[in-house]
Amino acid sequence: MALFGGKKAVTDPVALAEAERRQEQAEVNVAFQKGVTALRDFIAPSSIELNSRYFQIGTRLARTFYVFGYPRTLNTGWLSSLINIDEVIDLSMFVYPVESQVVLANLRKKVSQIEAGIQIDNEKGRVRDPGKQATIVDAEEMRDKLQVGEERFFRFGFYFTLYANSQDELEFVTHKVESLLGQQLVYSKAATSQQEQGLASTVPQFMDQLQIRRNMSTGALSTSFPFTSADLSQEDGILYGINMHNSGLVLFDRFSLENGNSVVFAKSGA
Repeated sequence: MALFGGKKAVTDPVALAEAERRQEQAEVNVAFQKGVTALRDFIAPSSIELNSRYFQIGTRLARTFYVFGYPRTLNTGWLSSLINIDEVIDLSMFVYPVESQVVLANLRKKVSQIEAGIQIDNEKGRVRDPGKQATIVDAEEMRDKLQVGEERFFRFGFYFTLYANSQDELEFVTHKVESLLGQQLVYSKAATSQQEQGLASTVPQFMDQLQIRRNMSTGALSTSFPFTSADLSQEDGILYGINMHNSGLVLFDRFSLENGNSVVFAKSGA
């Protein structure tokens, strides 16, 4: 009677040697890639030092701000003074859509609260507050536009980072920018103790780590379009390139003019 035992696995010496060779080659490739200079090595700063109200990136100082207050109405191009400023600045905007039904419910509740406050003031003989009346008018107007789909609501986060070569220059630029925004009743604050999150929110990696947002309608949000300047820009124009002075877009349709010719000047060999 024959006994059948378990079948032994046959190890192929050639296959085993090939597997070991591939593993060794993979380890060599990984070690080699660690020593290869990548793009991030060229663009990364030599160092970053964080403080509560500013940070030092390489040899330059920087400070990140967030906008927390807006006027009742925003004029088109209100950002142009900030975009065209002769300073080094990074701007970042985050837009989050909000469901209209949620906004309508909040507006209805807000109007009821204000109307109750006005009624109490009247019963106590207090002087009429024009601000409350204006708030009710604005809320009712917004409710009507939301109901018919004319407007939508968004949460809007707006941050910017200023750069300077010294502490005195940073304070000067800070005062300059805050004055420009303050003239339009737009108010900002330095991201105190959140400069690291502010830096991450203003570099081009689509990360809103500050998460400081304000409510805005479609009309108000449209005035915050960043590519506004006194340079050549037409509503129906064609993108020619980027303005090297303020990083704005050059939009121009030469065929919309009576004479559609154009002249281009450049250095020899450009």
